[in-house]
Amino acid sequence: MSEQPRRRWTAEEKLQILQEARQAATTVSEACRRHGIAVGQFYAWEKLAHQGALEALRSQQPGRKKPDLQVQYQAELERLRAAVTELSLDNLQLKRGLCR
Repeated sequence: MSEQPRRRWTAEEKLQILQEARQAATTVSEACRRHGIAVGQFYAWEKLAHQGALEALRSQQPGRKKPDLQVQYQAELERLRAAVTELSLDNLQLKRGLCR
């Protein structure tokens, strides 16, 4: 068997292939053959495209705010700092107890 190098498709190229295959003048099989991809690969890309579109539409619903990642990261950092402080104090108390 000959090993061909894997082809890397950009998101733009994938979307163009999906759109091309869905035009009335062509079939999915023809578009896949023309671009050298398997039909199963086409449908996997199409599924991902639909999921991405759905997520984009959900995030734009009124009353729904995008999570502020900076605030989330800061809260997580504070939580981790508190845990490290508590563990350090416990460790220090255990050391003092063993040394006496």
